[in-house]
This record gives sequence, C-alpha cells and structure tokens, in this order.
Amino acid sequence: MSATPNPAAATEFAKGLAGVVAGTTAIASLEGTLRYRGYDIEPLARAGDFEEVAYLLLHGQLPTQREHAAFGDRVAAAARSLPAAALDALARLAAARPDAAPMDALRTGVSMLGLVERDDTPGDRTALLVQAERLLGQVPALLAAWLDLAAGRPVAPWPSGSLATALLERLTGRAPAAPHAAIFGTTLVLYAEHEFNASTFAARTVASTGSDMHSCITAAIGALKGPLHGGANEKVLEVLGAIGTADRAEAWVHEQFAAKRVVMGFGHRVYKDGDVRAKLLGTMCREMVRGTAGDALEDLADRVERIMLAAKALKPNLDWPAARVYHALGLPVNVFTPIFVVARMSGWTAHVIEQVGDNRIIRPLSIYTGAAPRDYLPLAARG
Repeated sequence: MSATPNPAAATEFAKGLAGVVAGTTAIASLEGTLRYRGYDIEPLARAGDFEEVAYLLLHGQLPTQREHAAFGDRVAAAARSLPAAALDALARLAAARPDAAPMDALRTGVSMLGLVERDDTPGDRTALLVQAERLLGQVPALLAAWLDLAAGRPVAPWPSGSLATALLERLTGRAPAAPHAAIFGTTLVLYAEHEFNASTFAARTVASTGSDMHSCITAAIGALKGPLHGGANEKVLEVLGAIGTADRAEAWVHEQFAAKRVVMGFGHRVYKDGDVRAKLLGTMCREMVRGTAGDALEDLADRVERIMLAAKALKPNLDWPAARVYHALGLPVNVFTPIFVVARMSGWTAHVIEQVGDNRIIRPLSIYTGAAPRDYLPLAARG
C-alpha cells in the first residue's frame, strides 16, 4: 500500500524522531516527573513492590490486597511451569552455545514460547492480559534456566516469595537479605516502564501490524539489547572498572571527551534536568553500601558525576546507579540487561495491549537521499 506524501516531510525531518509525538498513551507520563498511570514514581520505587506496579501498568489501577496476592500467585505459577518443549530446546542451545549472551537466549526463548503456545494473532483484551501475566513469570524463569543450563547444571526450581526475592535468589544461588531484595525490587519498579522508548516503540510497531504478543516482545528484546538503550547498564561497570580509582577520574573522563566517546550512564533524550529515577536509586545505593567495601566505588561514581556535570552539564541516567546496585548485590554483568527485560516486560505488554485496543499501523515517511533517476540498461548491454 502506498503512503500519502506529506509536503512538509520533503524538506524537514527529526533525526531519530527526536521531539516527534508518535501517539498517545495512558500508561506513563514524563511531564515534569515520571508517573505510572498517574502515580508519582517515588512512592512506588520506595515501596519496591514489583507485582504492585506490574498490576497497575497492566490493569490500570493499584491492586487490593486480594488482587495483589492472586496476581503474585499467577506470576509465580507461570515461573514454575515453563513448557517442557521450550526448556528442551533451550537445553540443546545451551549445549551448543554455552557462551551465548543471556540476552540472545531470552530473545530466542520468548520466540520459542510463542511457537509452543501457538500465538498467531492477538486475542481480545482478556486473552492478552493472560499472556502478559504469564510472560511476567516465564521470562525471569527463562533467564534463570538459561544460566543453569549454560553452566551445565540441572534447572533449579523457582523459589517462593515475591518475584524480586525469587529472581535474586536464582541469580545468586542464595536467599537474599530483606534489604537486598527490597532494593532489587526497586530497580525492577524503576525499569518497568518509560513511555515511547526505543524498545517499547518497537513492540508497538509490531503490534500495529496485527502480529502476536510474542513477536512484539521478541522485537522489543532485540531493541533493548543495543548499548545505546538497555545494554548501557552493562557498559557502566566497564566505565567504572576502566577508571579504577577516584584520583584517575578527571583524566579518564577528559580522555573520552578528547576522543569524542560517549560516557555511558549519563544524559537522556527526555530528561534534560536529570533522570528522577537515577536520583532515587543513587541515594538508595549509597545507603546500601555505606560502611562496606562498596564505599570506594561510590566515591568513584560521585567523582565522575561531579566532573560530568561541571564539564558537560550532564547528569546520570538510571543505568548509572543500577549497575552499581547490581554489582553490590553480587550479580554478574551479563545479567544486568536481562534484568531490565524482566522489569520492562510489564511496560511492554501493557503497551502492546494498548496498541491493539486502538490500532492504526505505524508507517512513517522518509526523505530519499539516493541516486537521481536513471535509466535501466539490460544486462547484455552493460558489457
């Protein structure tokens, strides 16, 4: 189907769609501060209750105690009942490629779940909500299962407790202390949703074609894998490791400026006065590690923050403190972005449901910059 050209688009465009309004949403707002369904992010983050927030994003309201308990039970049941066919396929992949990135395993795993569940076209709202809740449990279980299989271990059972508590136990191999589970839950809440970011827009674009939920989520994971989006949280720890100590921070940062390299963990397309999520989590991270060996890393992070602000007026984004929290919790770097997937599953699925409920195919225009019109010569005439 041909698109109707927009005369203004012939000479004007926004690279990267910067500043372009591409649709409406009732899920999250970035006006002034981040809000989920109208609720300010700060009390939600401090509560650290991921199930509460996931329910809010999907169902539009905060749950009652009974709804919260039932929702948590459904998510945990999904985590404990990964399809045998998907696990078997994942085991074969792990045997062939144990060094594969967990992000690749999650992308493939979600696609396999769609195949096993025969997800061909989007159902009604009720069916989509059932799929969304199931994915909320299945995806963290897939991540944990992949780590077991890639290490040559049998897949351990899914633990009891909240999703944050259970996943942290599966990723570290030990039951977490309550404060550690709480701050881990806070990171999931902060990563849960963020309006029309690249991965969410990818999911909505796929949904707009009439495709199925699992295809939308597979596309979103592919988008989140990129280092300019979700993969940035893994790069943050590389940055801190490369600097080493606070006394080397200024020289290292200015070396990056001179080489015109991006310092991961700073700046944001939307937040020009600083990422409210980074402020919240940064404070919590410092409180968590105070008086431990983690103080040295926090001193380094603080020094880098002050240099970046003075030199470039850049403030941290969420990836900057999240990487430090995950490091303090003893998590390997290769699960940082997959944890982002676990959290954002709530936002992605909510957006897919919203797109399906009021759909028009997403099809922007482009400005052609290629060769001028030219005549075709048959192959025989081209020598």
